[in-house]
Amino acid sequence: TPRSIFWDWGTNPWATPKKLPPFGVGSSHRRDHRKTLRHLYHPSSRAPSLVDVPPMNYLMMDGRGKPNGKQFPQAAGTLYPLAYPLKWMVRFAHAVDFHVMPMEVVWRVDREKKEFTWTRMLMQPEYVTSELVTGARQKVRSKVDAALLEKVRFEQLVEGTCVQFLHVGPYAGRNSASERMQAFAEEQGYRVPVRNSHDINLKDVRRTKPENLKAVIRQADTRSEIPHGNAGS
Repeated sequence: TPRSIFWDWGTNPWATPKKLPPFGVGSSHRRDHRKTLRHLYHPSSRAPSLVDVPPMNYLMMDGRGKPNGKQFPQAAGTLYPLAYPLKWMVRFAHAVDFHVMPMEVVWRVDREKKEFTWTRMLMQPEYVTSELVTGARQKVRSKVDAALLEKVRFEQLVEGTCVQFLHVGPYAGRNSASERMQAFAEEQGYRVPVRNSHDINLKDVRRTKPENLKAVIRQADTRSEIPHGNAGS
Protein backbone atom coordinates (compact mmCIF):
# COMPACT_ATOMS: atom_id res chain seq x y z
CA THR A 1 0.00 0.00 0.00
CA PRO A 2 1.47 3.43 -0.89
CA ARG A 3 2.76 5.27 2.16
CA SER A 4 0.72 8.39 1.30
CA ILE A 5 -2.55 6.58 2.01
CA PHE A 6 -1.87 6.35 5.74
CA TRP A 7 0.75 8.97 6.40
CA ASP A 8 -1.58 11.94 6.97
CA TRP A 9 -3.74 9.95 9.38
CA GLY A 10 -0.82 9.58 11.77
CA THR A 11 0.32 13.20 11.72
CA ASN A 12 -3.08 14.78 11.09
CA PRO A 13 -5.98 12.51 12.12
CA TRP A 14 -8.57 14.95 10.74
CA ALA A 15 -7.02 14.95 7.25
CA THR A 16 -8.84 13.54 4.24
CA PRO A 17 -6.81 10.68 2.74
CA LYS A 18 -5.10 11.59 -0.51
CA LYS A 19 -5.83 8.25 -2.18
CA LEU A 20 -8.88 6.04 -1.93
CA PRO A 21 -9.22 2.37 -2.79
CA PRO A 22 -11.42 1.63 -5.82
CA PHE A 23 -15.03 1.94 -4.82
CA GLY A 24 -16.62 -0.59 -7.11
CA VAL A 25 -19.53 0.14 -9.41
CA GLY A 26 -22.71 0.70 -7.42
CA SER A 27 -21.52 -1.71 -4.77
CA SER A 28 -21.46 0.34 -1.57
CA HIS A 29 -24.02 1.66 0.89
CA ARG A 30 -23.08 4.69 2.96
CA ARG A 31 -23.61 4.67 6.73
CA ASP A 32 -23.11 7.64 9.03
CA HIS A 33 -23.64 6.53 12.61
CA ARG A 34 -23.51 10.13 13.80
CA LYS A 35 -26.91 10.45 12.10
CA THR A 36 -28.38 7.03 12.84
CA LEU A 37 -27.32 7.51 16.48
CA ARG A 38 -28.18 11.18 16.52
CA HIS A 39 -29.64 11.00 20.03
CA LEU A 40 -26.17 9.95 21.26
CA TYR A 41 -23.95 12.19 19.12
CA HIS A 42 -26.09 15.34 18.74
CA PRO A 43 -28.09 15.83 21.96
CA SER A 44 -29.69 19.08 23.02
CA SER A 45 -27.50 22.03 24.00
CA ARG A 46 -30.41 23.64 25.86
CA ALA A 47 -30.62 21.30 28.83
CA PRO A 48 -29.23 17.95 30.06
CA SER A 49 -31.22 14.83 29.22
CA LEU A 50 -31.40 11.16 30.13
CA VAL A 51 -30.40 8.56 27.56
CA ASP A 52 -30.02 4.79 27.50
CA VAL A 53 -26.73 4.04 25.74
CA PRO A 54 -26.56 0.59 24.13
CA PRO A 55 -23.36 -1.50 24.35
CA MET A 56 -20.94 -0.36 21.65
CA ASN A 57 -17.54 -1.54 20.44
CA TYR A 58 -14.51 0.74 20.46
CA LEU A 59 -10.86 0.92 19.60
CA MET A 60 -9.42 2.04 22.95
CA MET A 61 -6.11 3.31 24.26
CA ASP A 62 -5.39 4.22 27.88
CA GLY A 63 -3.08 6.96 29.07
CA ARG A 64 -2.17 9.30 31.88
CA GLY A 65 -1.66 13.06 32.00
CA LYS A 66 -3.28 16.26 30.80
CA PRO A 67 -4.39 16.87 27.19
CA ASN A 68 -1.32 19.03 26.54
CA GLY A 69 0.98 16.17 27.53
CA LYS A 70 2.80 13.80 25.19
CA GLN A 71 0.57 10.72 25.53
CA PHE A 72 -2.75 12.35 24.65
CA PRO A 73 -1.97 13.24 21.00
CA GLN A 74 0.01 10.00 20.62
CA ALA A 75 -3.18 8.06 21.30
CA ALA A 76 -5.04 9.86 18.49
CA GLY A 77 -2.09 9.29 16.17
CA THR A 78 -2.35 5.56 16.90
CA LEU A 79 -6.12 5.05 16.81
CA TYR A 80 -6.90 6.91 13.58
CA PRO A 81 -4.37 4.98 11.44
CA LEU A 82 -6.16 1.79 12.57
CA ALA A 83 -9.65 3.16 11.98
CA TYR A 84 -9.20 4.03 8.31
CA PRO A 85 -7.93 0.62 7.15
CA LEU A 86 -10.92 -0.87 8.99
CA LYS A 87 -13.20 1.45 7.03
CA TRP A 88 -11.81 0.20 3.72
CA MET A 89 -11.78 -3.45 4.83
CA VAL A 90 -15.48 -3.23 5.70
CA ARG A 91 -16.12 -1.43 2.43
CA PHE A 92 -14.69 -4.32 0.44
CA ALA A 93 -16.05 -7.14 2.62
CA HIS A 94 -19.59 -5.87 3.21
CA ALA A 95 -20.12 -3.15 0.57
CA VAL A 96 -20.69 -0.64 3.38
CA ASP A 97 -18.94 2.72 3.44
CA PHE A 98 -19.20 3.95 7.03
CA HIS A 99 -18.08 7.32 8.38
CA VAL A 100 -15.13 7.22 10.79
CA MET A 101 -16.51 8.44 14.09
CA PRO A 102 -15.30 11.42 16.16
CA MET A 103 -12.72 10.96 18.88
CA GLU A 104 -14.08 10.19 22.33
CA VAL A 105 -12.38 10.18 25.71
CA VAL A 106 -13.35 8.84 29.12
CA TRP A 107 -11.79 10.91 31.89
CA ARG A 108 -10.96 9.75 35.41
CA VAL A 109 -9.68 12.56 37.61
CA ASP A 110 -8.10 12.14 41.05
CA ARG A 111 -8.31 15.62 42.54
CA GLU A 112 -6.31 14.74 45.66
CA LYS A 113 -3.34 13.37 43.70
CA LYS A 114 -3.93 15.84 40.85
CA GLU A 115 -3.77 12.98 38.37
CA PHE A 116 -5.58 12.58 35.06
CA THR A 117 -6.09 9.12 33.60
CA TRP A 118 -8.06 8.64 30.42
CA THR A 119 -9.13 6.29 27.66
CA ARG A 120 -9.27 7.66 24.11
CA MET A 121 -11.74 5.80 21.91
CA LEU A 122 -13.16 5.49 18.41
CA MET A 123 -16.54 3.80 18.11
CA GLN A 124 -16.62 0.92 15.61
CA PRO A 125 -19.84 -0.14 13.87
CA GLU A 126 -21.25 -3.63 13.96
CA TYR A 127 -19.39 -4.69 10.81
CA VAL A 128 -15.99 -4.44 12.54
CA THR A 129 -14.84 -7.69 14.19
CA SER A 130 -11.79 -8.67 16.21
CA GLU A 131 -10.50 -10.51 13.13
CA LEU A 132 -10.67 -7.34 11.05
CA VAL A 133 -8.89 -5.38 13.80
CA THR A 134 -6.10 -7.97 13.78
CA GLY A 135 -5.81 -7.55 10.02
CA ALA A 136 -5.72 -3.76 10.31
CA ARG A 137 -2.90 -4.00 12.87
CA GLN A 138 -0.84 -5.94 10.35
CA LYS A 139 -1.46 -3.33 7.67
CA VAL A 140 -0.16 -0.41 9.76
CA ARG A 141 2.76 -2.04 11.61
CA SER A 142 5.33 -0.37 9.38
CA LYS A 143 3.72 3.06 9.86
CA VAL A 144 2.77 3.16 13.56
CA ASP A 145 5.03 2.78 16.58
CA ALA A 146 4.82 -0.91 17.56
CA ALA A 147 4.83 -0.19 21.30
CA LEU A 148 1.90 2.20 20.95
CA LEU A 149 0.02 -0.17 18.65
CA GLU A 150 0.22 -2.93 21.26
CA LYS A 151 -1.61 -0.70 23.73
CA VAL A 152 -4.71 -0.50 21.53
CA ARG A 153 -7.53 -2.85 22.43
CA PHE A 154 -10.88 -3.63 20.84
CA GLU A 155 -13.56 -3.80 23.53
CA GLN A 156 -17.21 -3.26 24.24
CA LEU A 157 -18.26 -0.41 26.52
CA VAL A 158 -21.51 -0.76 28.46
CA GLU A 159 -22.74 2.54 29.89
CA GLY A 160 -26.48 2.07 30.33
CA THR A 161 -28.45 5.03 31.68
CA CYS A 162 -26.56 8.31 31.35
CA VAL A 163 -27.06 12.03 31.66
CA GLN A 164 -25.72 13.88 28.65
CA PHE A 165 -25.47 17.40 27.38
CA LEU A 166 -24.07 19.16 24.30
CA HIS A 167 -21.63 21.82 25.50
CA VAL A 168 -20.97 24.62 23.01
CA GLY A 169 -18.06 26.91 23.78
CA PRO A 170 -14.58 26.90 25.35
CA TYR A 171 -13.23 24.29 27.74
CA ALA A 172 -13.56 26.73 30.62
CA GLY A 173 -17.33 26.31 30.55
CA ARG A 174 -17.34 22.54 30.92
CA ASN A 175 -17.24 22.60 34.72
CA SER A 176 -20.47 24.60 34.88
CA ALA A 177 -22.01 22.23 32.32
CA SER A 178 -21.04 19.29 34.51
CA GLU A 179 -22.63 20.98 37.54
CA ARG A 180 -25.89 21.38 35.59
CA MET A 181 -25.76 17.69 34.69
CA GLN A 182 -25.22 16.65 38.30
CA ALA A 183 -28.13 18.78 39.49
CA PHE A 184 -30.37 17.35 36.77
CA ALA A 185 -29.35 13.79 37.67
CA GLU A 186 -30.23 14.33 41.33
CA GLU A 187 -33.61 15.76 40.38
CA GLN A 188 -34.30 12.60 38.36
CA GLY A 189 -33.14 10.28 41.15
CA TYR A 190 -29.79 9.34 39.58
CA ARG A 191 -26.21 9.75 40.70
CA VAL A 192 -23.36 10.66 38.33
CA PRO A 193 -19.61 11.07 39.06
CA VAL A 194 -18.42 14.52 40.03
CA ARG A 195 -15.15 14.55 38.10
CA ASN A 196 -15.35 11.64 35.65
CA SER A 197 -16.97 12.01 32.26
CA HIS A 198 -17.20 10.65 28.75
CA ASP A 199 -16.55 13.44 26.24
CA ILE A 200 -17.13 13.31 22.47
CA ASN A 201 -15.42 16.12 20.57
CA LEU A 202 -17.47 17.03 17.50
CA LYS A 203 -15.09 19.74 16.25
CA ASP A 204 -11.38 19.75 15.46
CA VAL A 205 -10.03 21.60 18.49
CA ARG A 206 -6.98 22.78 16.54
CA ARG A 207 -8.99 24.51 13.82
CA THR A 208 -12.06 25.76 15.67
CA LYS A 209 -12.44 28.98 17.61
CA PRO A 210 -13.03 28.28 21.33
CA GLU A 211 -16.53 29.78 21.23
CA ASN A 212 -17.51 27.36 18.41
CA LEU A 213 -16.26 24.15 19.99
CA LYS A 214 -18.85 21.40 20.47
CA ALA A 215 -18.56 18.41 22.75
CA VAL A 216 -21.04 15.86 24.02
CA ILE A 217 -20.54 15.37 27.76
CA ARG A 218 -21.89 12.07 29.05
CA GLN A 219 -21.95 10.85 32.65
CA ALA A 220 -23.16 7.38 33.53
CA ASP A 221 -25.40 6.58 36.48
CA THR A 222 -23.02 5.23 39.14
CA ARG A 223 -25.60 3.25 41.09
CA SER A 224 -24.24 0.22 39.24
CA GLU A 225 -20.70 -0.46 38.04
CA ILE A 226 -19.98 0.14 34.33
CA PRO A 227 -18.46 -3.04 32.88
CA HIS A 228 -16.13 -3.48 29.93
CA GLY A 229 -16.16 -6.61 27.86
CA ASN A 230 -14.58 -8.24 24.86
CA ALA A 231 -15.95 -6.98 21.57
CA GLY A 232 -17.77 -9.43 19.40
CA SER A 233 -15.82 -11.41 16.83
